[in-house]
Amino acid sequence: MAEPSRIEPAGAEEPAEADPRALELRRRIEELEALPESAFGRFTLWDWLACTALGLILPAAALFWFGR
Repeated sequence: MAEPSRIEPAGAEEPAEADPRALELRRRIEELEALPESAFGRFTLWDWLACTALGLILPAAALFWFGR
């Protein structure tokens, strides 16, 4: 009987800090965390209505419509 194959992740023996992509990602995350909340814009009434409609009302309506 053959042994199951194992897939080793590429560069698993290297620390994450040696990967330039991980360093760039860490730099970008720290840059975003340093920004004030106002830099991302306000969450308005229209945003709440869209989230509620798309997250609750439309799925409930679809279940009601197709569940008949």
